[in-house]
Amino acid sequence: MFADPQSITYAAASKSLPAIGRNGESSEYKLNDNGVVYDLILAHQFKARNRVVARLRRDAYAADVLVPTSNKLASMTATFTMDFPTTGLTVVDAQNLGNALVAFLTSSTILKLANGET
Repeated sequence: MFADPQSITYAAASKSLPAIGRNGESSEYKLNDNGVVYDLILAHQFKARNRVVARLRRDAYAADVLVPTSNKLASMTATFTMDFPTTGLTVVDAQNLGNALVAFLTSSTILKLANGET
């Protein structure tokens, strides 16, 4: 299992997310930072195919553009998933593919994707 707590950096600010749940296939880490909630899930599934997932969600209240006097929940999620066969390829092959994607996803590339470029 990963260490408790897990650390993430959002907008240049470090956040420490303590574990709130663990079982044999997943761990969840969560922080409520003055009403802004960060939720990190690390999970795996080893069945007919292997699947590993890291998902980070951020929930915050923001002004409602239709009703400026009220706020509504705004949520966003970033997910990294690796899916690979149980035979034929190794975990090192999966690691190499994951590393290639992470290296591709620079800050500039992520901004382009968020703006709708393909």
